[in-house]
Amino acid sequence: MSIRKRIGITVLSIVLLVSLLAGGGLFWLVWECRDIGAGYNAKILATGVFVLGRTPESIRAQELKYFPFGGYEVDRNAKAVTAWVFPSAKRTAVYRDGLGVALAFDDDIKKVQAQARPNPASDPGVLKAQPWPMGDAPSGRPRPEGYDEASVLAAADHMFAEPNRLHLRNTRAVVVAYRGEIIAEQYAPGFGPEQRLAGWSAGKSVFHALFGIAVRDGKVRISDPAPVPAWQSKGDPRGEVTLDALLRMRSGIDYSDFDFVRHPRLADLLFGHGGAAEYFMSRPLAHPPGTHFAYASGSTNLLSWVLHRAYGDDAYYVLPYKELFGKLGMRSALFEADAAGTLIGSSYFFATARDFIRFGLLYQNDGVWQGERILPEGWVQYGRTPAPEGPESYGAHWWRFSANDRAKAKARGVILPEDAFNAAGYEGQKLLVIPSIQLVVVRLGLCLFSDFPLLDELCPLLKAFPETRSR
Repeated sequence: MSIRKRIGITVLSIVLLVSLLAGGGLFWLVWECRDIGAGYNAKILATGVFVLGRTPESIRAQELKYFPFGGYEVDRNAKAVTAWVFPSAKRTAVYRDGLGVALAFDDDIKKVQAQARPNPASDPGVLKAQPWPMGDAPSGRPRPEGYDEASVLAAADHMFAEPNRLHLRNTRAVVVAYRGEIIAEQYAPGFGPEQRLAGWSAGKSVFHALFGIAVRDGKVRISDPAPVPAWQSKGDPRGEVTLDALLRMRSGIDYSDFDFVRHPRLADLLFGHGGAAEYFMSRPLAHPPGTHFAYASGSTNLLSWVLHRAYGDDAYYVLPYKELFGKLGMRSALFEADAAGTLIGSSYFFATARDFIRFGLLYQNDGVWQGERILPEGWVQYGRTPAPEGPESYGAHWWRFSANDRAKAKARGVILPEDAFNAAGYEGQKLLVIPSIQLVVVRLGLCLFSDFPLLDELCPLLKAFPETRSR
């Protein structure tokens, strides 16, 4: 059974009209990026249908509302979606059990389908019935006291507000945990506790945990150079790029997610090539390793390739479930892999809001979960510590708050603890962790053409807790 949709005179007509008015420049940009645009549309639609369990119509109307679009076809039997901006350039995205969705290049759909692996996750029904935090049943512990419950609920509710109709925030889930217990939980219509949501680059922080487990297991050392064979050639300066430099986004490789000249680098990485790590490996060096910060999803995917090489096929694909998701009760969590078989730790992580909270609790508790040390000692501190030469706002796959952020909070009557750190992703995904007051907050949604103002929304929330209220 297949569903085929064509977009008539709506988006494409508007694009063509604007292009004519602008001297054709926009039209040629869309034309030049037609393959990547088709890949993006196919990938987002396929993940929406086969991973998130939503209708293609809802994905088209929400996530892809403003993207140039020609049409799409959903094949539920093959678990594939084909999309196009112009009929001459089509891309197909294929779902595989255990690995999620990947784009099929060279029309080799069967080869991608053959990558499917049995999902080793525990029976979700068994986990669900357990007490929180492993499951969703009541924990049996007393509800935390000492905070202003009404203020917490009001602050959570405000995260769903739309103060600017031109920049819709589309918050879909907000969950607040204090002292290990959920004290506020709210969802937009059509979403709920069982709905997987996209983490985008917040997944980099989840991947940080996987890499920490590899360090714990002795599979990798962050001081070692990246074991890329081509980089080890005599005289190749990329041979000096260490795993630490990749974790801190200071590799020096000529790549940035924010390079938008002609084909945007990030779009090339994720939607223009079958292997994200291989694409990043092919880039030359632009700066001496360790000297220049450039936010790079390619760094994360190269690190994922390193783990694949260190563990081997079977152990690599089981690693997230055996050593992280299963131990934390994250029964919905999934990293998708690309067509080359690399788990895309930079961008393709999906989980329910409660599973994001579970992950945040692991980092709140210094990598220890219910008495078991999951992450090596010092790994959480490493993640939230900036490199000696900055920037102040970034550690190792985690974002930090700057002194200026804390000053802004103080001016609003809030003490923002120095140990606060957060994961952040495209379209406003946020996971906040403040170990000193045992607070974890997740906000997931679909910010269009803007980010979610975490600090602005955080201040009213923090005023509800005695530890962060200015005296």
